[in-house]
Amino acid sequence: MELLPLLTALSLGFLHALEPDHMAAVTTFVSRRPRPLEATGFGLRWGLGHSAAILVVGGVLIALGIRLPEPVVSGLEFGVGTMLLGLGAWLLWSVVHGEAHALADPDHGHPHHHRGGSLWVGMAHGVAGTAPLVAVVTVTASSSAWAAGVYLFLFGVGTTAGMGLYAAVAGLLFHQAQHRVPALGGTLRTLTALGSAVLGVFWMVNAVV
Repeated sequence: MELLPLLTALSLGFLHALEPDHMAAVTTFVSRRPRPLEATGFGLRWGLGHSAAILVVGGVLIALGIRLPEPVVSGLEFGVGTMLLGLGAWLLWSVVHGEAHALADPDHGHPHHHRGGSLWVGMAHGVAGTAPLVAVVTVTASSSAWAAGVYLFLFGVGTTAGMGLYAAVAGLLFHQAQHRVPALGGTLRTLTALGSAVLGVFWMVNAVV
C-alpha cells in the first residue's frame, strides 16, 4: 500500500476529531474534570471508542459490500443530536446541582464523575459516522479489504490523537479559568452545556429535513 493514502488517513482522522459535534460532546466531560491529564484521558477514551466502532462496523460494511440506507444514516445522525442534547442537559443539571450542593454543604462539593461515559459517546459517534467514511475508504483504499482495514485503523489513530490533543488544551483552559477566577469556571460550564444542547437540536433538525 502506498504511503500517501496512509498519511491521508492519519490527517483526515485528526481533522475528523475536531468536528463541532465531537468537540461539543467531549467538552461536556472535560469541563467537569478539567485537570489536563484527566481531560486528556476523556479525549483518548472518546477516540478509542470512536475508532473501535469505525473499525468494526466499517470493516463489516466494506467486507460485505453493504451501503447503509439513507433513512438509517439520518436516524443515526438524529441519535447523535439527541445525545448532544442529553449531554448538554446533564452538564447544565450538574452545574445547578453542584452550586446548590456547595451552598448547602461547602465541605462536600465533589460531583460524581463518569469517566467511562466518553468511551460510549465516542462509540456512538463512530457508528453514526461510519456510512460517509466507508464511502471515502472505498474510493481511497479500494485495492483490497486489507488496505481498507489499514486505512480505517490509521484513521482511528489520527482521530484519537486529535481528540486527545484537543481535550488536553480544553482541559488546560478550563483549569486555568477555574483556578484564576472560580466563578468563570461555572460560567464556562454553563455555556458549554447550552452550546451542546443547541448543537444537538440543530443536528436533530438537520437529520429530518
